[in-house]
Amino acid sequence: MHIMLNPTSNKPIYEQIIEQVRIRVLQKVVVAGDKVPSVRELSAQLMVNPNTVSKAYKELEREGIFVTYRGKGTFISEDVHDLVRQKEVEQLKTKTQQLVQLAKQTGVTHDELNQWVDEFFSRSEGEDQ
Repeated sequence: MHIMLNPTSNKPIYEQIIEQVRIRVLQKVVVAGDKVPSVRELSAQLMVNPNTVSKAYKELEREGIFVTYRGKGTFISEDVHDLVRQKEVEQLKTKTQQLVQLAKQTGVTHDELNQWVDEFFSRSEGEDQ
């Protein structure tokens, strides 16, 4: 599992690890049942303190993304894709609610906002091809 950290980011390293794992799950780079590196392996690979990786792993286990079997290691859980997608959708809904509130405060109409969303979707679909 390849994880890229941004040393200049204000986001704590353990949160960056969690975010990168979620992205890999959504992109289906890692799938249910895949074994993940041990805390020591990943901390050596990323050149970070093992406690930092351990904190990220504990949170990923709490969220149900990772599952650990004593003596076998840590693996991607069976229903991981749905769990991660559900969490991402909830965050997107919150951001959308904030956007709508800001749009109303700014005087942007419902039609204008819908037009922008349609434009952005069209652009991104063109980029995906």
